Amino acid sequence: MPDRDRYEDLLKYYEFIMGPLPGRDQFKRTLAETVTEDELMVFFLLPLIGHIPHSKLERKAKMPPAVLKAKLDRLASEGVIMAYTIDGETAYERGNPVFMTEQQVRRPEDTPRRAFYARFFNSVLSGEFTPAAPTRTPYYRVLPVQATITAEQGSRLIPVNVEIPDPRAVLPIDVVSEMIRRDARLIGVADCYCRRTRRLVGEGCDHPLQTCLVFNKGAETLIEHGTARRIDVDEALEIVRRSEELGLVHNVDNAEGEIGSLCNCCPCCSILLTSWNRGLTNADSPSRYRVLFAEDRFILCQACVERCPTGARAVRETRMKTDDDLCLCCGLCVTACDQGAKQMVLRERLDKVAPSADALYAK
Repeated sequence: MPDRDRYEDLLKYYEFIMGPLPGRDQFKRTLAETVTEDELMVFFLLPLIGHIPHSKLERKAKMPPAVLKAKLDRLASEGVIMAYTIDGETAYERGNPVFMTEQQVRRPEDTPRRAFYARFFNSVLSGEFTPAAPTRTPYYRVLPVQATITAEQGSRLIPVNVEIPDPRAVLPIDVVSEMIRRDARLIGVADCYCRRTRRLVGEGCDHPLQTCLVFNKGAETLIEHGTARRIDVDEALEIVRRSEELGLVHNVDNAEGEIGSLCNCCPCCSILLTSWNRGLTNADSPSRYRVLFAEDRFILCQACVERCPTGARAVRETRMKTDDDLCLCCGLCVTACDQGAKQMVLRERLDKVAPSADALYAK
């Protein structure tokens, strides 16, 4: 009986997640340059969903421990799997095709392989290829600029005459610094794979690359294999502060439990914002706040129009207009308004947030 075509099996698994892939034949050839079939045999020993501890995988693999470890290390270094510690033991989990491609475009070597993955991921960013949506639940949600929902009156970002929501009503899952402090067991920073992809294909912007924060198990995988750099809480908070100044939008996993990643997104490159601006709603979702307007304070300076990352603000017939379907309620317009004509208020009807990242992705 002929051996199985493991690359075909991997492609079918990726297509199960994303739908039919463009450039399928070249994708298959590039996968063959990325990992070996022997390594893929180990990949398919991992569960479809969730993780498997190393001790259980050793019994299942029935190969010398050193050989198994070498194959696992190779798969993790290429982003094909994730490896992290649970209860003192290394556990392994299948990586999805987006995660794998992220790590490939972050590689420092200028190779045809990296160029292919960059072109593939750019087709997603540009809308040439729209992955299938396995769930209607958005994977990420926006966190508003922190100063717009907390009582940080000393922040130079917020005008003194802007009203601030009652801090007693603000939940930790809405405040970026509280989430970082809560999840600070291990933090890494990596290149924004969206901006890096755009630059690799000769496009993109000048925003900084080192703005993607990863936490705990995701951080462990990326730091171990040199894709991310370990940082402390203070540096993470400084990256967040600087990102707000640059007009970048905070996005976290759409879950209440510990976050796996915090992306600081620009509208020209981010897969989340470009998808949102094309009308797709399964990737990103607005913050749990909305923007309230005081028309008597408007002078139509249009500072908020220039600051808005989704084009939701516009002046028409001498009045400020807002497209509620486009607004992500990130709070950037609030910090841009020197007149105090905007404030953030908690939504009357709140979408349900998954209790944990595992629960979110299990859907």
